[in-house]
Amino acid sequence: MTKTLTLPSGKTAVLRKGKGFDLFQAQKKAKTSEEIPYALIAELVEIDGQQLVYEDILELDLEDVIALQAEISGKFQDARAVEVPTQKILTEGKNLTAKEIEQIVA
Repeated sequence: MTKTLTLPSGKTAVLRKGKGFDLFQAQKKAKTSEEIPYALIAELVEIDGQQLVYEDILELDLEDVIALQAEISGKFQDARAVEVPTQKILTEGKNLTAKEIEQIVA
């Protein structure tokens, strides 16, 4: 899945859906944790039909970089793990409390 954006400079950016491998590659290429977002942009974005490398991202207009960072960080704001409640577990049609489960396990 891809998303096409027009950047403030007028360039066309195509952002593809990332995978864990893309984050891994960005982490490997970044020298510090502060550089990871820029390296991730390089992994996920094609600009005007060209795949750029990390150093190319640093040379983009500031407005374009900020727009790309906002787009990528916005994709992950809703990506949260959901905690599974452990207070009650359904067992054989009966809801057990944490205390009852502890007694069974003990």
